[in-house]
Formats: sequence, structure tokens, C-alpha cells
Amino acid sequence: MRENTRLANELLRRPELMAALDRDGQTGALNDLIDWKSLNAVIQGDNYFKYKTDKELAAEMLEHFDELKAGSGGPNLKFRDLKKLASQALTGDAAKDHLIQLAQAVMKRGDLLKLMDNLVSADGDGKIRRKALALLAQ
Repeated sequence: MRENTRLANELLRRPELMAALDRDGQTGALNDLIDWKSLNAVIQGDNYFKYKTDKELAAEMLEHFDELKAGSGGPNLKFRDLKKLASQALTGDAAKDHLIQLAQAVMKRGDLLKLMDNLVSADGDGKIRRKALALLAQ
């Protein structure tokens, strides 16, 4: 019983870990459920961004917006470009791998992706605008 109390207190001191454990593996949404599947996903996952909040991910995307666009035309980041980047294997190049893992983390959070898409543009247009990321990063 005492060990359970210590574990609970330690988890409460680490909100970023609690959020990572609470995320639905398919949608990335916080679901108020910590189960073995989510526990194993956190333990076995090696993505640097797994403990980041949605706000922190938005700020990171804003910081690397032009790199994530990868020279695609227009002022917006397209879902297809983000998805293409997320599907790439890690390269060993720290800067490139940082972008790949960022794209992977965002693509796993369907609710966040939908919010980025619809916040300051037409719903479901598949584009993320700088302004949306700036609003989410506040």
C-alpha cells in the first residue's frame, strides 16, 4: 500500500508523464484512462516529443514551420507534406530526425491536427497556417 501511495505521488509530480500515459494511442486525445497499452507505448516509444503538451508541439511546429513545409508551394503547411515527413525512417542526422519525430508526434494526435487545420481556415482543408500555430502556442 505504501509503495502505491509513493508511486501515485510521484506521478502527480510529473504532469508531462501523466499526459503521455493518458493519451489515446490512436487519436492522441487525452482520454482519462491509463491502461497497459498506453503504459507500454510510453515505455517502448522513443519519440522525443511523447511527453510534450499540445501547446509545446504547436510552438515547436511554429519554430520549424518553413523546414516542415519542405519547400512546398504556398504559405501553409499541408497535411500531405507532414504525413510524408512522418513516414520517413530516422536518418542519423539530428536536425532531420528532429523534424521527422515532430511530424510523427503531431500525426498521432488527431484531435490536435484537426484543431490546427480548422482554427483559422476552412474546416478540413488539410492546411496548417502559422497563425493557428501561434494561437495554439500561446
